[in-house]
Amino acid sequence: MASSAEQQVPSYLKRVVIDNGGHMCKVGFAGQPEPLRCMLNGVVRSKGATGKVYVGDQYDKCPDYSSLQYRRSLERGCLVNWDTQAEVWSRALGADVLNVNPADSSLLLTEIPMCPTAIQDTLDEMVFEHFGFHSYCTRSAPVLAALSIAAEQAKASGGGAPSPAALVVDAGFSATHCVPIFGSVALNYGIKRLNVGGKMLTNHLKQIVSYRAYNVMEETHLMNDVKERLCYLSLDFEADLALTRFRGKKNTIRREFVMPDYVHTTRGVIRDPHAAQPEPAPSPRDKDGAPAAKKGRVPADRADEQALSLSNERITVPELLFRPSDIGMEQAGVPECIAQSVEACLPDAREALYANILLTGGCSRFPNYEARLRRELRQLVPADFRIEVTAASDPTLAAWRGGSLFAASDDYDSAVVTKEQYREEGHALCRRRFAAA
Repeated sequence: MASSAEQQVPSYLKRVVIDNGGHMCKVGFAGQPEPLRCMLNGVVRSKGATGKVYVGDQYDKCPDYSSLQYRRSLERGCLVNWDTQAEVWSRALGADVLNVNPADSSLLLTEIPMCPTAIQDTLDEMVFEHFGFHSYCTRSAPVLAALSIAAEQAKASGGGAPSPAALVVDAGFSATHCVPIFGSVALNYGIKRLNVGGKMLTNHLKQIVSYRAYNVMEETHLMNDVKERLCYLSLDFEADLALTRFRGKKNTIRREFVMPDYVHTTRGVIRDPHAAQPEPAPSPRDKDGAPAAKKGRVPADRADEQALSLSNERITVPELLFRPSDIGMEQAGVPECIAQSVEACLPDAREALYANILLTGGCSRFPNYEARLRRELRQLVPADFRIEVTAASDPTLAAWRGGSLFAASDDYDSAVVTKEQYREEGHALCRRRFAAA
């Protein structure tokens, strides 16, 4: 039968792996340790009436990142801007990146947990009818990330038997998901979602800075850079927050971010305001006996710079991952979501889930994220349960690496749906086969 699960993918086909994230789209080939290219998953237009348009990886060559207009493929983790996604994938599959013909390729694509069926059906049409891939399958990004981290754990332990259960905490761009996994199957009834991700944290930082200092509501790239380089999770939030109220050298948290002008500099500079600054070289007039500059006057080389002072913002912005109620969200933080996810599973599996918590997603790169999570989980979990937390070596690439491993394995052949099978049985076959994993 054409719909047989034993359908083999011809060996001549190139197996393309795409981790379609809300912020970045990682593309490459199966069996490779790293993606060939990580590109913005969207289209960007520069300011001005004749603004230039940048698609995908063209964004990296943009000379001026100020006041850019973004049109992203995904909103809240769901693929909704289909024209934009088609432009990004066309760029990825073209001669400048992968250089493949979809008709001679099989596609493995990641998706968010519990993706709506209507979006999955439209995705089938886009893959087969618009691009014309020979075959494809989708997998939940946390499931693939668990596969990648399990491979890292096995390598570190010398090839020991992997744990049958895992709880993946995917703190990504659009949201944070807690996904319990048994074997290689996500337990849908235990999945919990927290609507706090990297995008929301960046927007929150933009609002705070715009209210207190400069209007940066259109400076998404700049504020995202500030968030990634200066924000961290406090291990003692109340004490650190009290520390930020001091002025002068007592406030050890305060930092200055010298914003780029995109003429002489394209990347901001972090500066400790209390650190000793080098003395400026004396001018010729000073050498001739002219009076020296008054103490406390801003040096000439710093007179035109715009320095953004950040103090409590460094800890209050990422704190929303653990205390979303600080801005009025009626949702539990990451530790409570983990506990709720485990409690929704069978009692016999709970101990194994707590003993293998896997961290992935860009927000897990905040300093102290893992230590803070361990501390707060210990207060929620019964004392006789062991808590083990493992972070991916590269949280942003974990899902793609897992996809690369899966697409290169023998299990991939029976997981895909070919274009001929799709024409015969339609979306129903895709939903059955992709949901079985």
